[in-house]
Amino acid sequence: MIRNYLIKYSIEFVVIILGITVSFWLNEFSIKNQNEKERIKVLVGLQTEIKEIRSYCIQRKSTWKIDISLMDIFLKGKNNNSKKTNISKITSSKNRIETIMVLYRVFDPPLNRYYSIINSGDLRFVKSDKVKENLSRLHNTSFSYLKTAVDHEKQLKQSFIPFLTTNHPEVILAKNNNDFSLDNYIDVLSKSIDSDMKLSSKLIVLRRYLEYKMSILDLYMLNLEDLEYEINLALVD
Repeated sequence: MIRNYLIKYSIEFVVIILGITVSFWLNEFSIKNQNEKERIKVLVGLQTEIKEIRSYCIQRKSTWKIDISLMDIFLKGKNNNSKKTNISKITSSKNRIETIMVLYRVFDPPLNRYYSIINSGDLRFVKSDKVKENLSRLHNTSFSYLKTAVDHEKQLKQSFIPFLTTNHPEVILAKNNNDFSLDNYIDVLSKSIDSDMKLSSKLIVLRRYLEYKMSILDLYMLNLEDLEYEINLALVD
């Protein structure tokens, strides 16, 4: 009788233990499966955002190149007819020319997914240290360098407005005068630049900042490529 009870309770005990073990295993499996889904979701989200950032960077780079080209036309060209011809290939707007002197170009790539992942703590689902390292390098180091370059450009361009107002009001007036054509405006601005070493030197310094900003953007885009490579590897694992 006692033996039968022992066998009965032993079997029940084993069944209970097995039930707990299987339940625990199923729960662990469910958690791992959910974590894997979240990991893929995060990586795919970052992958999508990389494409958006790249598109934004290409557009910014194109705009910054045009800014430098316009500046070069005024700084290096001596023949006004040649300047007008070259500028007409780029723009037909006086506003576009004024922009290179007094308005700075922001750098504000689409980072909503990245900030959402960081703020929600979902980055914990990403196992790859390489992905995390490249994310930090891109969004902290390289991005901060670009923001600093933009801030320097902003400060320099803000100094142009009082300088032009005080020393070259004819440039301001020509830009705001609707009776002045683009060609007339180019004549006035060219004369001011060619006759004033301070103005031309300020533009030369500004051009250097733009070149520096372009070089930082190139570095940022390289880091973007590195991040995309590591994400693609992580998605294969």
